[in-house]
Amino acid sequence: MLTIEEILKATKGELIKGSLTPEISGVSIDSRSIKPKELFVAIKGKRFDGHDFINQAIRRGAGAIVFSNPSYAKPAFGVLRSVAMIEVSKTVEALGALAHYYRLRFKISVIAITGSNGKTTTKEMLGAILASKFKVLRNPGTENTLIGASLTILRLRKRHDLALIEIGANHAGEIDRLARILEPTVGIITNIGPSHLKFFKTLKGVFKAKFELINNLPKGAKLIINNDDRFLSQLNGLKLQRITFGLNHHADFFGEIIQQGNKEVVFLLNKRQRITLKALGRHNVYNALAACACARAFGVSYQQIKQALASFNPIPMRMQICRFKSVKIVVDCYNSNPESFAYALEFLRSYPSRGKKIAVCGDMLELGQKAESYHTSLGKRIAKHKINFLITVGKLGRKIASGAKGAGMAKETIRTCGNAFEAGRLLRKVASSGDIILVKASRGMNLEKAVKCFMSSSIR
Repeated sequence: MLTIEEILKATKGELIKGSLTPEISGVSIDSRSIKPKELFVAIKGKRFDGHDFINQAIRRGAGAIVFSNPSYAKPAFGVLRSVAMIEVSKTVEALGALAHYYRLRFKISVIAITGSNGKTTTKEMLGAILASKFKVLRNPGTENTLIGASLTILRLRKRHDLALIEIGANHAGEIDRLARILEPTVGIITNIGPSHLKFFKTLKGVFKAKFELINNLPKGAKLIINNDDRFLSQLNGLKLQRITFGLNHHADFFGEIIQQGNKEVVFLLNKRQRITLKALGRHNVYNALAACACARAFGVSYQQIKQALASFNPIPMRMQICRFKSVKIVVDCYNSNPESFAYALEFLRSYPSRGKKIAVCGDMLELGQKAESYHTSLGKRIAKHKINFLITVGKLGRKIASGAKGAGMAKETIRTCGNAFEAGRLLRKVASSGDIILVKASRGMNLEKAVKCFMSSSIR
Protein backbone atom coordinates (compact mmCIF):
# COMPACT_ATOMS: atom_id res chain seq x y z
CA MET A 1 0.00 0.00 0.00
CA LEU A 2 2.63 2.53 1.14
CA THR A 3 6.38 2.49 1.47
CA ILE A 4 8.28 4.22 4.27
CA GLU A 5 9.83 6.52 1.69
CA GLU A 6 6.36 7.57 0.52
CA ILE A 7 5.25 8.26 4.08
CA LEU A 8 8.34 10.39 4.66
CA LYS A 9 7.72 12.29 1.44
CA ALA A 10 4.03 12.89 2.16
CA THR A 11 4.42 13.93 5.80
CA LYS A 12 7.78 15.67 5.47
CA GLY A 13 8.79 13.56 8.43
CA GLU A 14 12.21 12.37 9.59
CA LEU A 15 13.15 8.71 10.01
CA ILE A 16 14.59 8.61 13.54
CA LYS A 17 15.01 4.86 13.96
CA GLY A 18 14.26 1.71 12.05
CA SER A 19 14.38 0.70 8.42
CA LEU A 20 12.98 1.80 5.07
CA THR A 21 12.14 -1.82 4.35
CA PRO A 22 8.69 -2.38 5.89
CA GLU A 23 5.71 -2.33 3.52
CA ILE A 24 2.76 -0.61 5.15
CA SER A 25 -0.61 -2.29 4.58
CA GLY A 26 -2.87 0.29 6.23
CA VAL A 27 -3.13 3.18 8.66
CA SER A 28 -4.53 3.21 12.19
CA ILE A 29 -4.77 5.56 15.16
CA ASP A 30 -6.04 2.88 17.56
CA SER A 31 -3.44 0.61 19.16
CA ARG A 32 -6.18 -1.79 20.29
CA SER A 33 -7.30 -2.69 16.77
CA ILE A 34 -4.16 -2.09 14.73
CA LYS A 35 -3.22 -4.94 12.40
CA PRO A 36 0.27 -6.27 11.59
CA LYS A 37 2.27 -4.11 9.16
CA GLU A 38 -0.03 -1.10 9.60
CA LEU A 39 1.20 2.43 10.29
CA PHE A 40 0.29 3.76 13.74
CA VAL A 41 -0.21 7.53 13.91
CA ALA A 42 0.00 8.79 17.49
CA ILE A 43 -2.83 11.32 17.72
CA LYS A 44 -3.30 13.42 20.84
CA GLY A 45 -7.00 13.81 21.67
CA LYS A 46 -9.02 15.38 24.46
CA ARG A 47 -8.90 12.28 26.67
CA PHE A 48 -6.03 10.18 25.34
CA ASP A 49 -2.61 10.69 23.83
CA GLY A 50 -1.65 8.14 21.20
CA HIS A 51 1.98 8.49 22.21
CA ASP A 52 1.11 6.59 25.41
CA PHE A 53 0.22 3.55 23.29
CA ILE A 54 3.18 3.36 20.92
CA ASN A 55 4.61 0.30 22.69
CA GLN A 56 1.27 -1.45 22.52
CA ALA A 57 1.03 -0.73 18.79
CA ILE A 58 4.52 -2.16 18.25
CA ARG A 59 3.68 -5.30 20.24
CA ARG A 60 0.62 -5.79 18.06
CA GLY A 61 2.79 -5.74 14.93
CA ALA A 62 2.78 -2.14 13.72
CA GLY A 63 5.14 -1.69 10.79
CA ALA A 64 5.84 1.99 11.43
CA ILE A 65 5.05 4.77 13.89
CA VAL A 66 4.39 8.45 13.19
CA PHE A 67 4.91 10.56 16.30
CA SER A 68 5.57 14.17 17.30
CA ASN A 69 6.68 13.90 20.93
CA PRO A 70 10.17 12.40 21.25
CA SER A 71 9.98 12.03 25.04
CA TYR A 72 7.01 9.70 24.67
CA ALA A 73 8.50 7.79 21.78
CA LYS A 74 11.97 7.08 23.23
CA PRO A 75 10.80 4.24 25.54
CA ALA A 76 9.72 2.40 22.40
CA PHE A 77 13.21 2.40 20.94
CA GLY A 78 14.15 -0.64 23.00
CA VAL A 79 11.51 -2.77 21.28
CA LEU A 80 11.97 -1.35 17.81
CA ARG A 81 13.13 -4.37 15.86
CA SER A 82 12.42 -3.32 12.25
CA VAL A 83 9.76 -0.76 13.12
CA ALA A 84 10.27 2.61 11.42
CA MET A 85 9.93 5.58 13.79
CA ILE A 86 8.97 8.75 11.88
CA GLU A 87 8.98 12.10 13.66
CA VAL A 88 6.72 14.92 12.41
CA SER A 89 5.83 18.33 13.83
CA LYS A 90 2.07 17.60 14.17
CA THR A 91 0.61 14.12 13.79
CA VAL A 92 -2.91 15.24 12.80
CA GLU A 93 -1.55 17.38 9.99
CA ALA A 94 0.74 14.53 8.95
CA LEU A 95 -2.27 12.21 8.73
CA GLY A 96 -4.07 14.69 6.48
CA ALA A 97 -1.01 15.15 4.29
CA LEU A 98 -0.62 11.39 3.94
CA ALA A 99 -4.31 11.04 3.03
CA HIS A 100 -3.98 13.70 0.31
CA TYR A 101 -0.86 12.06 -1.10
CA TYR A 102 -2.65 8.72 -1.20
CA ARG A 103 -5.87 10.13 -2.68
CA LEU A 104 -3.92 11.40 -5.72
CA ARG A 105 -3.15 7.81 -6.67
CA PHE A 106 -6.78 7.23 -7.62
CA LYS A 107 -8.44 8.72 -10.69
CA ILE A 108 -11.95 8.27 -9.37
CA SER A 109 -14.90 10.46 -8.45
CA VAL A 110 -14.96 11.70 -4.87
CA ILE A 111 -18.33 12.99 -3.66
CA ALA A 112 -18.16 15.36 -0.69
CA ILE A 113 -21.31 16.04 1.35
CA THR A 114 -21.74 18.87 3.83
CA GLY A 115 -24.57 20.95 5.30
CA SER A 116 -26.10 21.94 8.62
CA ASN A 117 -28.61 19.08 8.76
CA GLY A 118 -29.04 15.72 7.11
CA LYS A 119 -25.56 15.11 5.75
CA THR A 120 -25.08 11.74 7.44
CA THR A 121 -28.51 10.44 6.41
CA THR A 122 -28.01 11.76 2.88
CA LYS A 123 -24.64 10.04 2.72
CA GLU A 124 -26.10 6.73 3.89
CA MET A 125 -29.07 6.96 1.51
CA LEU A 126 -26.81 7.84 -1.42
CA GLY A 127 -24.35 5.12 -0.45
CA ALA A 128 -27.14 2.53 -0.45
CA ILE A 129 -28.29 3.67 -3.90
CA LEU A 130 -24.83 3.85 -5.47
CA ALA A 131 -23.96 0.41 -4.10
CA SER A 132 -26.50 -1.06 -6.52
CA LYS A 133 -24.14 -0.15 -9.37
CA PHE A 134 -20.70 0.65 -7.94
CA LYS A 135 -18.14 -0.37 -5.34
CA VAL A 136 -18.36 2.59 -2.99
CA LEU A 137 -16.06 3.70 -0.17
CA ARG A 138 -17.73 5.89 2.47
CA ASN A 139 -16.84 7.10 5.93
CA PRO A 140 -18.56 5.17 8.71
CA GLY A 141 -21.10 6.95 10.91
CA THR A 142 -20.26 10.59 11.50
CA GLU A 143 -16.49 10.31 11.15
CA ASN A 144 -16.46 13.54 9.16
CA THR A 145 -13.53 15.40 10.74
CA LEU A 146 -10.01 15.69 9.38
CA ILE A 147 -9.10 12.48 11.20
CA GLY A 148 -12.18 10.50 10.14
CA ALA A 149 -12.15 11.65 6.52
CA SER A 150 -8.39 11.07 6.21
CA LEU A 151 -8.61 7.54 7.58
CA THR A 152 -11.47 6.82 5.18
CA ILE A 153 -9.52 7.96 2.12
CA LEU A 154 -6.59 5.84 3.27
CA ARG A 155 -8.89 2.82 2.94
CA LEU A 156 -9.25 3.35 -0.81
CA ARG A 157 -8.35 0.30 -2.88
CA LYS A 158 -8.29 -0.50 -6.59
CA ARG A 159 -11.65 -2.25 -6.30
CA HIS A 160 -13.45 0.99 -5.43
CA ASP A 161 -15.25 2.87 -8.20
CA LEU A 162 -15.85 6.04 -6.20
CA ALA A 163 -15.64 7.55 -2.73
CA LEU A 164 -18.49 9.17 -0.79
CA ILE A 165 -17.27 11.33 2.07
CA GLU A 166 -19.25 13.37 4.58
CA ILE A 167 -17.37 16.43 5.82
CA GLY A 168 -18.31 18.56 8.80
CA ALA A 169 -16.97 21.63 10.55
CA ASN A 170 -17.57 23.86 13.53
CA HIS A 171 -14.86 26.40 12.73
CA ALA A 172 -14.03 28.46 9.66
CA GLY A 173 -11.40 26.90 7.42
CA GLU A 174 -12.08 23.28 8.38
CA ILE A 175 -14.07 22.40 5.26
CA ASP A 176 -11.43 24.09 3.13
CA ARG A 177 -8.74 21.94 4.73
CA LEU A 178 -10.79 18.76 4.26
CA ALA A 179 -11.61 19.60 0.64
CA ARG A 180 -7.95 20.21 -0.12
CA ILE A 181 -7.19 16.73 1.20
CA LEU A 182 -10.05 15.01 -0.61
CA GLU A 183 -10.00 16.98 -3.88
CA PRO A 184 -13.71 16.22 -4.46
CA THR A 185 -15.13 16.04 -7.98
CA VAL A 186 -18.78 16.34 -6.88
CA GLY A 187 -20.19 18.47 -4.06
CA ILE A 188 -23.49 18.21 -2.17
CA ILE A 189 -24.72 20.87 0.27
CA THR A 190 -27.90 19.81 2.07
CA ASN A 191 -28.83 23.18 3.66
CA ILE A 192 -27.65 26.17 5.65
CA GLY A 193 -29.02 26.28 9.19
CA PRO A 194 -28.31 27.60 12.70
CA SER A 195 -25.70 25.07 13.79
CA HIS A 196 -22.40 25.73 15.60
CA LEU A 197 -23.30 29.42 15.92
CA LYS A 198 -21.01 29.62 18.93
CA PHE A 199 -18.18 29.61 16.38
CA PHE A 200 -19.81 30.76 13.12
CA LYS A 201 -21.78 33.59 14.83
CA THR A 202 -24.42 34.01 12.10
CA LEU A 203 -26.14 32.07 9.32
CA LYS A 204 -23.94 33.99 6.89
CA GLY A 205 -20.97 32.59 8.76
CA VAL A 206 -22.36 29.07 8.35
CA PHE A 207 -22.93 29.71 4.63
CA LYS A 208 -19.39 31.04 4.23
CA ALA A 209 -18.02 27.88 5.84
CA LYS A 210 -20.02 25.59 3.54
CA PHE A 211 -18.95 27.70 0.54
CA GLU A 212 -15.40 26.50 1.21
CA LEU A 213 -16.44 23.23 -0.45
CA ILE A 214 -17.59 25.09 -3.57
CA ASN A 215 -14.28 26.93 -3.77
CA ASN A 216 -12.46 23.60 -3.95
CA LEU A 217 -14.49 22.00 -6.74
CA PRO A 218 -12.85 21.88 -10.16
CA LYS A 219 -14.33 23.88 -13.04
CA GLY A 220 -17.36 22.12 -14.51
CA ALA A 221 -17.86 19.85 -11.50
CA LYS A 222 -21.36 18.92 -10.35
CA LEU A 223 -22.71 20.88 -7.38
CA ILE A 224 -25.93 19.51 -5.89
CA ILE A 225 -27.78 21.99 -3.66
CA ASN A 226 -31.07 22.52 -1.85
CA ASN A 227 -33.14 24.94 -3.94
CA ASP A 228 -35.50 25.64 -1.02
CA ASP A 229 -32.65 27.03 1.05
CA ARG A 230 -32.57 30.83 1.00
CA PHE A 231 -28.78 30.94 0.82
CA LEU A 232 -28.12 28.10 -1.61
CA SER A 233 -30.94 29.05 -4.00
CA GLN A 234 -29.13 32.33 -4.70
CA LEU A 235 -25.98 30.64 -5.96
CA ASN A 236 -25.56 31.71 -9.56
CA GLY A 237 -22.71 32.46 -11.90
CA LEU A 238 -20.60 29.56 -10.70
CA LYS A 239 -18.42 27.74 -13.19
CA LEU A 240 -20.00 24.50 -12.03
CA GLN A 241 -22.81 22.23 -13.16
CA ARG A 242 -25.53 23.28 -10.71
CA ILE A 243 -28.13 20.58 -9.90
CA THR A 244 -30.96 21.45 -7.52
CA PHE A 245 -33.40 19.53 -5.33
CA GLY A 246 -36.31 20.60 -3.16
CA LEU A 247 -40.03 20.47 -2.53
CA ASN A 248 -40.85 23.24 -5.00
CA HIS A 249 -41.35 22.72 -8.72
CA HIS A 250 -38.46 25.00 -9.64
CA ALA A 251 -35.89 22.38 -8.59
CA ASP A 252 -34.35 19.90 -11.04
CA PHE A 253 -35.36 17.11 -8.66
CA PHE A 254 -38.51 18.06 -6.78
CA GLY A 255 -40.63 15.99 -4.47
CA GLU A 256 -44.31 16.10 -3.60
CA ILE A 257 -45.26 14.31 -0.41
CA ILE A 258 -48.42 12.31 -1.05
CA GLN A 259 -48.58 10.11 2.04
CA GLN A 260 -47.25 10.30 5.60
CA GLY A 261 -48.12 7.45 7.93
CA ASN A 262 -46.70 5.92 11.06
CA LYS A 263 -44.46 3.54 9.12
CA GLU A 264 -43.49 5.28 5.90
CA VAL A 265 -43.56 8.46 3.85
CA VAL A 266 -44.30 8.39 0.13
CA PHE A 267 -43.43 11.14 -2.33
CA LEU A 268 -43.52 11.68 -6.08
CA LEU A 269 -40.23 12.61 -7.71
CA ASN A 270 -40.76 15.07 -10.56
CA LYS A 271 -44.45 14.04 -10.66
CA ARG A 272 -43.53 10.63 -12.08
CA GLN A 273 -41.53 8.40 -9.79
CA ARG A 274 -43.27 7.11 -6.65
CA ILE A 275 -40.69 6.67 -3.88
CA THR A 276 -41.29 5.10 -0.47
CA LEU A 277 -39.18 5.79 2.62
CA LYS A 278 -39.10 4.12 6.01
CA ALA A 279 -37.12 7.15 7.20
CA LEU A 280 -39.98 9.34 8.39
CA GLY A 281 -40.37 13.10 8.33
CA ARG A 282 -40.36 15.89 5.78
CA HIS A 283 -36.65 16.49 6.29
CA ASN A 284 -35.87 12.93 5.18
CA VAL A 285 -37.61 13.63 1.88
CA TYR A 286 -35.05 16.40 1.35
CA ASN A 287 -32.26 13.95 2.16
CA ALA A 288 -33.69 11.42 -0.31
CA LEU A 289 -34.03 14.07 -3.03
CA ALA A 290 -30.36 15.03 -2.65
CA ALA A 291 -29.41 11.36 -2.91
CA CYS A 292 -31.63 10.90 -5.99
CA ALA A 293 -30.10 13.91 -7.74
CA CYS A 294 -26.57 12.63 -7.22
CA ALA A 295 -27.42 9.04 -8.10
CA ARG A 296 -28.98 10.09 -11.40
CA ALA A 297 -25.83 12.10 -12.17
CA PHE A 298 -23.97 8.78 -11.97
CA GLY A 299 -26.45 6.97 -14.20
CA VAL A 300 -28.28 4.95 -11.56
CA SER A 301 -31.74 3.94 -12.80
CA TYR A 302 -34.93 5.09 -11.11
CA GLN A 303 -35.79 1.47 -10.39
CA GLN A 304 -32.49 0.98 -8.53
CA ILE A 305 -33.10 4.22 -6.63
CA LYS A 306 -36.61 3.15 -5.58
CA GLN A 307 -35.47 -0.26 -4.41
CA ALA A 308 -32.55 1.11 -2.40
CA LEU A 309 -34.60 3.81 -0.67
CA ALA A 310 -37.50 1.46 0.07
CA SER A 311 -35.14 -0.86 1.96
CA PHE A 312 -33.16 1.93 3.67
CA ASN A 313 -33.47 1.81 7.46
CA PRO A 314 -33.22 4.96 9.61
CA ILE A 315 -29.88 5.59 11.29
CA PRO A 316 -29.87 4.94 15.06
CA MET A 317 -30.81 8.00 17.13
CA ARG A 318 -31.91 9.94 14.04
CA MET A 319 -35.72 9.95 14.00
CA GLN A 320 -35.49 6.29 14.97
CA ILE A 321 -38.83 4.89 16.07
CA CYS A 322 -38.72 2.43 18.96
CA ARG A 323 -41.69 0.62 20.40
CA PHE A 324 -42.08 -0.19 24.06
CA LYS A 325 -45.26 -2.11 24.66
CA SER A 326 -47.97 0.17 23.25
CA VAL A 327 -45.91 3.38 23.29
CA LYS A 328 -43.93 4.72 20.31
CA ILE A 329 -40.70 6.61 20.99
CA VAL A 330 -39.01 8.76 18.35
CA VAL A 331 -35.33 8.88 19.33
CA ASP A 332 -33.56 11.83 17.71
CA CYS A 333 -30.66 12.38 20.08
CA TYR A 334 -27.63 12.43 17.84
CA ASN A 335 -27.63 16.11 17.02
CA SER A 336 -29.87 19.11 17.39
CA ASN A 337 -30.28 22.69 16.25
CA PRO A 338 -33.32 24.95 15.82
CA GLU A 339 -34.00 23.86 12.24
CA SER A 340 -33.80 20.12 12.87
CA PHE A 341 -35.91 20.57 16.01
CA ALA A 342 -38.56 22.33 13.94
CA TYR A 343 -38.67 19.37 11.53
CA ALA A 344 -38.95 16.91 14.42
CA LEU A 345 -41.80 18.83 16.07
CA GLU A 346 -43.67 19.10 12.81
CA PHE A 347 -43.36 15.33 12.49
CA LEU A 348 -44.67 14.84 16.03
CA ARG A 349 -47.58 17.21 15.41
CA SER A 350 -48.69 15.42 12.25
CA TYR A 351 -48.06 11.85 13.45
CA PRO A 352 -51.31 9.86 13.81
CA SER A 353 -51.75 8.82 17.44
CA ARG A 354 -54.64 7.74 19.65
CA GLY A 355 -52.82 8.85 22.80
CA LYS A 356 -50.85 11.83 24.05
CA LYS A 357 -48.02 13.53 22.21
CA ILE A 358 -45.09 14.03 24.58
CA ALA A 359 -41.90 15.98 23.86
CA VAL A 360 -38.74 15.36 25.89
CA CYS A 361 -36.39 18.18 24.95
CA GLY A 362 -32.81 18.87 25.98
CA ASP A 363 -30.31 21.62 25.32
CA MET A 364 -29.26 22.52 21.79
CA LEU A 365 -25.54 23.16 22.16
CA GLU A 366 -23.10 25.54 20.43
CA LEU A 367 -25.68 28.21 19.56
CA GLY A 368 -23.63 31.11 20.89
CA GLN A 369 -25.08 34.37 22.17
CA LYS A 370 -28.60 33.65 20.87
CA ALA A 371 -28.85 30.27 22.61
CA GLU A 372 -31.44 31.38 25.17
CA SER A 373 -33.68 33.07 22.58
CA TYR A 374 -33.53 30.00 20.31
CA HIS A 375 -34.66 27.79 23.21
CA THR A 376 -37.43 30.18 24.22
CA SER A 377 -38.66 30.24 20.61
CA LEU A 378 -38.62 26.46 20.56
CA GLY A 379 -40.88 26.41 23.62
CA LYS A 380 -43.32 28.74 21.86
CA ARG A 381 -43.34 26.42 18.85
CA ILE A 382 -44.13 23.44 21.10
CA ALA A 383 -47.11 25.29 22.55
CA LYS A 384 -48.29 26.26 19.07
CA HIS A 385 -48.14 22.62 17.93
CA LYS A 386 -50.39 21.64 20.83
CA ILE A 387 -48.04 19.03 22.27
CA ASN A 388 -49.83 17.43 25.25
CA PHE A 389 -46.91 17.17 27.65
CA LEU A 390 -43.44 18.72 27.73
CA ILE A 391 -40.43 17.48 29.70
CA THR A 392 -37.22 19.49 29.48
CA VAL A 393 -33.67 18.59 30.51
CA GLY A 394 -30.76 20.93 31.13
CA LYS A 395 -30.15 24.60 31.86
CA LEU A 396 -31.27 25.77 28.43
CA GLY A 397 -34.13 23.29 28.57
CA ARG A 398 -35.64 25.53 31.23
CA LYS A 399 -35.87 28.26 28.59
CA ILE A 400 -37.86 25.85 26.43
CA ALA A 401 -40.24 25.31 29.34
CA SER A 402 -40.63 29.04 30.02
CA GLY A 403 -41.21 29.71 26.31
CA ALA A 404 -43.96 27.09 26.16
CA LYS A 405 -45.61 28.42 29.32
CA GLY A 406 -45.43 31.98 28.03
CA ALA A 407 -47.13 30.91 24.81
CA GLY A 408 -50.08 29.46 26.68
CA MET A 409 -49.16 25.84 27.37
CA ALA A 410 -50.74 24.74 30.66
CA LYS A 411 -48.33 24.81 33.60
CA GLU A 412 -49.37 21.34 34.79
CA THR A 413 -48.29 19.83 31.44
CA ILE A 414 -44.72 21.15 31.69
CA ARG A 415 -41.94 19.62 33.79
CA THR A 416 -38.23 20.45 34.05
CA CYS A 417 -35.59 17.85 34.94
CA GLY A 418 -31.95 18.04 35.92
CA ASN A 419 -30.77 15.05 33.90
CA ALA A 420 -31.81 12.29 31.51
CA PHE A 421 -32.47 9.71 34.21
CA GLU A 422 -34.85 12.04 36.01
CA ALA A 423 -36.68 12.58 32.72
CA GLY A 424 -36.88 8.82 32.16
CA ARG A 425 -38.36 8.25 35.60
CA LEU A 426 -40.90 11.03 34.99
CA LEU A 427 -41.90 9.43 31.70
CA ARG A 428 -42.84 6.28 33.62
CA LYS A 429 -45.47 8.29 35.46
CA VAL A 430 -46.67 10.36 32.51
CA ALA A 431 -46.76 7.97 29.54
CA SER A 432 -49.67 5.64 28.91
CA SER A 433 -50.92 3.26 26.23
CA GLY A 434 -51.08 4.74 22.73
CA ASP A 435 -48.77 7.70 23.41
CA ILE A 436 -45.98 8.88 21.11
CA ILE A 437 -42.87 10.44 22.62
CA LEU A 438 -40.28 12.59 20.84
CA VAL A 439 -36.87 12.61 22.55
CA LYS A 440 -34.49 15.19 21.09
CA ALA A 441 -31.38 17.11 22.15
CA SER A 442 -27.78 17.67 21.18
CA ARG A 443 -25.51 14.64 21.50
CA GLY A 444 -23.74 15.99 24.56
CA MET A 445 -26.97 15.78 26.58
CA ASN A 446 -27.01 11.94 26.38
CA LEU A 447 -30.79 12.03 26.28
CA GLU A 448 -30.98 8.47 24.97
CA LYS A 449 -30.41 7.49 28.60
CA ALA A 450 -33.91 8.78 29.35
CA VAL A 451 -35.24 6.29 26.82
CA LYS A 452 -33.30 3.40 28.37
CA CYS A 453 -34.51 4.37 31.82
CA PHE A 454 -38.11 4.57 30.63
CA MET A 455 -37.97 1.27 28.76
CA SER A 456 -36.57 -0.53 31.79
CA SER A 457 -39.87 -0.03 33.60
CA SER A 458 -43.52 -0.86 33.14
CA ILE A 459 -46.09 1.70 32.02
CA ARG A 460 -49.73 2.17 32.68
